Amino acid sequence: MAKKVLIIDDSVTQLSSLKIFFKREGFEVDTAKNGVEGFVKIYKNTPDVIISDVLMPHLGGFQLCRLLKSNRETKDIPFIMLTVLDKNLDKFWASQSGADVFLRKDFDMSTIVQSAKDIIKKMPVSNMTKQELSTYEIEEDAIITQINKILDDELMKATITNKFRDITDYTKDDKHIASEIFEILSTITDYDIACIHFHSPDASVQKRLIFHEQNVLIDDETMLAIWRQLLPDSINDFKPEKITSKNELHVLNSIDDFLSKKEFDFYYEDILIGKLCLFSRENLRWNKMRFMQTVKSELDLFLRLKYLYTKTCYLSITDELTQLYTRRHLKSVLAQEFERAKRYGTIVTIAMIDIDNFKDVNDKYGHLAGDYVLKEVSKIFINTLRKTDFVYRYGGEEICILMPETLVEKAYVPLERLRKTIENREFIFEGKKIKVTVSIGASTYGKDMRDANELIERADAVLYKAKKSGKNKVVMDIDE
Repeated sequence: MAKKVLIIDDSVTQLSSLKIFFKREGFEVDTAKNGVEGFVKIYKNTPDVIISDVLMPHLGGFQLCRLLKSNRETKDIPFIMLTVLDKNLDKFWASQSGADVFLRKDFDMSTIVQSAKDIIKKMPVSNMTKQELSTYEIEEDAIITQINKILDDELMKATITNKFRDITDYTKDDKHIASEIFEILSTITDYDIACIHFHSPDASVQKRLIFHEQNVLIDDETMLAIWRQLLPDSINDFKPEKITSKNELHVLNSIDDFLSKKEFDFYYEDILIGKLCLFSRENLRWNKMRFMQTVKSELDLFLRLKYLYTKTCYLSITDELTQLYTRRHLKSVLAQEFERAKRYGTIVTIAMIDIDNFKDVNDKYGHLAGDYVLKEVSKIFINTLRKTDFVYRYGGEEICILMPETLVEKAYVPLERLRKTIENREFIFEGKKIKVTVSIGASTYGKDMRDANELIERADAVLYKAKKSGKNKVVMDIDE
C-alpha cells in the first residue's frame, strides 16, 4: 500500500514540484496551502509523514508542529520541516517545536524524498492511530481552541518554573521553602494535607517534617502516623511543623480518613534528598493531574540544588577525618551562645574531651590506626549525645562538646555515659584489638566570665585535673 504524504506550503511552485517528485516515488500525495488547512487534512487523510514549510500565513510551520506534537492523537506522525532559514535560532525553534527532521528548501528533491522514506521507516504510524484520527471531525475553528490550550499550558508551566526559580533565594529557611512549594502545589491540586522533608547531609541536624493543612486540621497522632509512613527510621527524632491555611477547616483524627495519597521520593547519587506526600479525602488520580510532572521535575531540580548548597556549607564547617564540626565553627557558635547567655540569662555548658594515651596508639599501631580510633570515637559521640548538643574536633585528639540549655550538674550523666561507652568498646583495626579511654572536663557559663574563651579555659582546667588524677574520668567545674 502506498504511503501517504501531506505537503504544506504557501508557494504554489514549491508545492507542485514536491507533489510531482513524491508521486514519481509511489507516494499518495495530499497538499495544503497553509497550516490551518493542513491541520484539518491531517485528521481527514491520516498521512504517514508531514512535510511543511516554516513561513506561512495564519499558522506557521513551527506553531503547526508544536500543535501536532502536543496532541495525543497526532504526536506520533513524523514531521519534516522545510525552510530557507538556516540560522542557529531557527534550528533551535525547530527542535523546540518537536520537528523530527529539519531540512533546507534548497536541498535537491531526492534528498527530501529519501528523508521522508527514512523517517517513515523509523517512525511508522500505527493502524490504530490512523483509525482513531479518522473518527474525529475537525473544523478550522477548533484549531484556535487547540492553540489557546497549548498557550495556556505553556504559560502555566513557565509560571510554575519561574516560581521554583524564585525559591532559590531562601535555601537556608526550610519552613519558608516549604510554604512556597505548598503555594505552588495548591494551584494545581486540591489536596487536603501535604508534607515535605528536606534531607540534610549533616547527621546531627534534627529531621523535620513540615505539614500544610489546606482543607483539614489534623492532630498529633495523625501527624505521627504520617511520620511513621514517610520516615520510619527517624521516629524517635519526631519534629513536625505546621503551616495552616485560613480556609474553613474540617477536623480529622485518623490517617484512615484519607482515601488517596501520592508520595514522591527525590534522589541524588542514590541519596534520598527529599520526600513529598499529598493526602486527600477524595480518591484522586494524582498521575493524571495536569502539570504534576512539571512540578515534580522542578522540585527534583530545586532539591538537588538545595542539597548541594547545604552540603557545601556543611563541608566548610566539618572536619574531613572525623565528620565533627571544626574548631573555627565552634568559635562562631560559642560566641553567639555566650552573648545569648549574658543577655538573656540562658545556660550553656562546654565539655572538653581528650583521648587518653593517644600518642601510644599511634606509636604502637601506626597513624592509620590512630585515625581509625579517632573516627570511631567521633561516631560514638555523634550517636550517643542529644541532637541539641554539638560536637567539635578541637584539635588533634581533643574534642569539644557544646551543650546549650544544660547546667554542668545535668551534663554529668550523659558525659559519664559517653565515657563508659568508649571504655567498654573494643576497637579492632586490621585484626588488632585496641582499648581506648577518654578524660572529660566540663564547665558552665558564669556571670563573672569575661568572654567565651574563659568558658573554654575553665573546661580545659578541669580536663587537666581529670588527666592528672588518673584519666578515664569525668570532672565537673563544680568539683573544683
